[in-house]
Amino acid sequence: MFSRIGLVAALVATLLSAQAGTVPQPLTEPGVLLTFDDTHVAEWVKAIPLLKKYDARATFFVTRFEQLSPAQVDGLKKLKEAGHAIGCHGFRHIKAAEHSKAHGVDDYLAKEITPALAHMEQAGFVPASFAYPMSNNDPTTDAALLKSFRHLRTGVAPKEGQRYADMNVLFTALDGVATRGCLPGKGIDRIGESGNEDVMAQLLEAMDRAEKSSEILTLYAHNIAATGKGHHLSPATLEKILAHGQRLGLRFYSFDELP
Repeated sequence: MFSRIGLVAALVATLLSAQAGTVPQPLTEPGVLLTFDDTHVAEWVKAIPLLKKYDARATFFVTRFEQLSPAQVDGLKKLKEAGHAIGCHGFRHIKAAEHSKAHGVDDYLAKEITPALAHMEQAGFVPASFAYPMSNNDPTTDAALLKSFRHLRTGVAPKEGQRYADMNVLFTALDGVATRGCLPGKGIDRIGESGNEDVMAQLLEAMDRAEKSSEILTLYAHNIAATGKGHHLSPATLEKILAHGQRLGLRFYSFDELP
């Protein structure tokens, strides 16, 4: 279906060309990178007014792009027009490090990245960032993917008893963003729900640290919905996060705004 080597080279050249001369300036204000994964486009679009209310930008990492309906692709365009970033989350949601160790990183790129970018570019999207499915990465995959993307995002979990504000890996100094290719984030699905009150308190503490230390805090979720069996963040909880950030004077950046 694809001429893999030639297409990879062409895609990389296109990406670098599109990004050349348009890389944002260094950040000067502390903030939050709020990101959402998978294909919950309709629910994301519903959140546009809420994000606009707080002048917040977010990044939506999309997987299985060729399976999206025309309405979903149109929804992604609406998100982009509203100032949000559309990132890549892979072609088939493959675990990057696991696949690369078993079959080689070139095989991973050919099966997971090349076709994903081809379909996204055909629809008019040139993603500058990539989020690892299931946070499965290693130095080898990072080095390979940073040839095509300005930044990557993975995920980390706290050690037993560790509070979010003490997870130094989640925070990036303003002057270190440009040189930190892969930004680890903390998953925030289902926080704010009954039984998760302390988790919400920890998140607000982490935001307080970002403001006091002039840092960028990276977070990720999936669907934006009040209920659901899968991973989701309720609109009410999202608004609490946005309102707390506004009180602190934090900026909610998209990955496209990062140098």
